Amino acid sequence: MAEKKAVLNVTVSESIATAVRLLAAQEDSTISSVVERALLRELRWEQIRHDGLAAIDEYYQEHGYPTGEEMAAATAEVAEEHRLIDEALADMEAERSRRYRTRDEEAGANRPGRGTA
Repeated sequence: MAEKKAVLNVTVSESIATAVRLLAAQEDSTISSVVERALLRELRWEQIRHDGLAAIDEYYQEHGYPTGEEMAAATAEVAEEHRLIDEALADMEAERSRRYRTRDEEAGANRPGRGTA
């Protein structure tokens, strides 16, 4: 037996309403089905988030909260990791750009009427 349905009146921005209507039409579904699925997904995520925060708080209560110095050290460590990631991504993009430029230059040199005479 299907679960009893409840009616909720909600107000959303017009852009979200348009997106929901479009998705429902694309799926040959109902607006209610699209909204219910999205809401269920969000509620599951919020429960996971809530459980995680509760577990962190429980750990801190049992073992103590980090000191200001520990938090500063952790923040600095994370910032360094982000810097290294950004540096690696920039290096990868530069290498990709160099490869494409070299390939385009080689292709241009091999075209008739181009390159050395």
